[in-house]
Amino acid sequence: MARLSEVNLDQIVVEDRIRKTFDDDSIKELASSIERHGILQPITVEPRPDGTYTLLIGERRLIAAKRAGIDVVPVIVMDGELKPDETLEARLIENLHREGLDPIDEAEAYQQLVDIGHNVSEVAKTVGKPRYYVSKRLSLLRLHPKLREGVRHRTLTPGHARALLRLETEQQLALAEEIEAKGLTERQTRERVREILGKR
Repeated sequence: MARLSEVNLDQIVVEDRIRKTFDDDSIKELASSIERHGILQPITVEPRPDGTYTLLIGERRLIAAKRAGIDVVPVIVMDGELKPDETLEARLIENLHREGLDPIDEAEAYQQLVDIGHNVSEVAKTVGKPRYYVSKRLSLLRLHPKLREGVRHRTLTPGHARALLRLETEQQLALAEEIEAKGLTERQTRERVREILGKR
């Protein structure tokens, strides 16, 4: 069953991160709020055999609390209520409903839901998105790692990336450099892709 408690920050262990990037300004703003008002929504954790806790939901609040110099935080402790897959699913869905999730983190979260047994239609229904939207996000995972980082850091848009997927890897990388150097729009990128495919 779930229970409310308070634990020291150094007792909370972050295992596999769902979000790889956090907006620094957003963290600063949250840390400032925590300094003034405390943590309004408890962090969700699960007890570990060694007396520490695994973070389930609330990594952004955890980071902001550390930055605010808070030592003890309110938590909801889930005492063995959820199976591992259910725990992962709860964390993924919680994160997918947060604002500011970058497109690659979002795609990886959808993929993890698929990996634990959901089809794309079920994932779309669960997160309240159209099926085509989830499919387009998942397609970003076929990009070269360098290009995935470009999307993660917003030097490439998802629209740029989907256009690049029609090309071979070396062509993708070359055109990505051209996009950044010349500031090509998504439409110009699609035209360049058609040119390259036509030449080939």
